[in-house]
Amino acid sequence: MPLKNNIRRTSETGFSLLELIIAMMITLAVMTAATTLLASSLRVRTRENTRSEALASAQRALNIMTREIGNSGYGLNDNGIVIADSSANSIRIRANLDNDTVLTDTDEDVRYVFQNNGGNGLIIRFDNSLGVAGNVVLANNISALNLTYLDLNGVAITNSASYGTAERVRIDVQVNLPAAPEQPASTVRLLSEVALRNATNTLNAF
Repeated sequence: MPLKNNIRRTSETGFSLLELIIAMMITLAVMTAATTLLASSLRVRTRENTRSEALASAQRALNIMTREIGNSGYGLNDNGIVIADSSANSIRIRANLDNDTVLTDTDEDVRYVFQNNGGNGLIIRFDNSLGVAGNVVLANNISALNLTYLDLNGVAITNSASYGTAERVRIDVQVNLPAAPEQPASTVRLLSEVALRNATNTLNAF
């Protein structure tokens, strides 16, 4: 009988303290690796989302600018560019969208401005008919907005006093993209060349 009891006790023996410590260390190492991998994946996802959002907002801003600048001068006798408020990084355009006697309605007097905000540049749309309430940030993470006013032959107009004779406007938007895994920080350029519907040559042709 004593022999049988000894055998039963031996078969019911659990893990030793050393075995438990080793198992806990292995579990901890696996959990640490999994946590590190998850954190890395989240950082990659955040960076990629930031890059995608920066490009998407810049493309949206470029599309809006292209549409409205192309429609500049509608219902007027000129190309709609306000010379005094236009430059290489801003442009003010007008259009008489409802064919009345004033240009004070929404979207009829608009200005696009590049504002350098401490390295994180912004493209801002001002609607003069709405005052401060009409100020909208179209895109951020912008490093530069360059506007080139072109004549009939595609030559850049260097004298701002002659912007009223521009036939087309080239919009050059440069977007800052943050670094990603195995990818350094970079700048992407988006270009659009807009023909003005009320350019001098178009008005003379019709």
